[in-house]
Amino acid sequence: MNKFFKNSLLEIKDICIPLYKILIPFIFVIKILEEIGIVKIISNFFEPIVQLLGLPAELGIVWVTAIIINVYAAIILFINIVPSLDLTVAQVTVLTLVILIAHNILVESAISRAAGVSFSYASILRIGIAFLAGFILYRIYFYFGFLQEKFNLVLEQRVIATDYYSWMLGQVENLIYVFFIICILVFSLNFLKKIGVENLIKKLLKTPLKLMGISSSAINIIIVGLTIGLQFGGGLLIKEAKSGSINKQSILLSLSLLNLVHAVIEDTILMMIIGGHISGVLFFRIIFSLLIVFLILFLYKNFKAYLTNLFLLRFKLRRAEGCN
Repeated sequence: MNKFFKNSLLEIKDICIPLYKILIPFIFVIKILEEIGIVKIISNFFEPIVQLLGLPAELGIVWVTAIIINVYAAIILFINIVPSLDLTVAQVTVLTLVILIAHNILVESAISRAAGVSFSYASILRIGIAFLAGFILYRIYFYFGFLQEKFNLVLEQRVIATDYYSWMLGQVENLIYVFFIICILVFSLNFLKKIGVENLIKKLLKTPLKLMGISSSAINIIIVGLTIGLQFGGGLLIKEAKSGSINKQSILLSLSLLNLVHAVIEDTILMMIIGGHISGVLFFRIIFSLLIVFLILFLYKNFKAYLTNLFLLRFKLRRAEGCN
């Protein structure tokens, strides 16, 4: 039992140190971008883009806030903007879909880079696929006349904290929250490994992953990403990716999948609370993301050398060369 706790604590240390090296600087980078007005400038650029998704231009800043800051900041902004707009459930679902695919880009793309794919690849993939998914879903809803009823917000408006003390306190609370999430995650995974559940999950997912071109060695990355997401599970994702046991193809495909679909339970519930319909925020998102991963697999097999040089950080994957 002492060995179990000792190994778990050492694992927590190995996960937290590289993760916090990414999170802490980016907290201040994001705040500076917000303070100097970069968020507002980018939101002006996004106004015509969101109109192509069938959304009012005013919602551009909501998506930009999600992209640069995070989902929670976007939700607060959405709650304060939406009473002045006349929206349908379909429009809110499209907005929540693009937020779920493309949010917290600076932090999560940095985590993806540390795990083995380039920052630009992760960022462009998420924003591009978010737009494409939103555009297609909007057309589907419009063509079939689905979810065209008026949207009614059930949440109360909240005051956005503007003083630096409240902001700093909130960031410290978030970092502590991340630490406890990691502790629970590590102890839970090690316990499941000890009683044999991990092997059972690996057997169940082995065939679906194989069809997607992902080796069973990437199972921990998939489980962590799908359950708690890139930010909270980032440290473990980096640790697993650097272990040298996962080949380049699996790194690319698993991180591509997790950039498009992660924290499935938490994020889906959040978006449904603010008005997104399950048909878009869960079913369409998962199906569309899987199709994109199959497309990436096809492109990788046919343009392997080019895509490896363009998207993968080879120095991170040196030890996995023999696994290809």
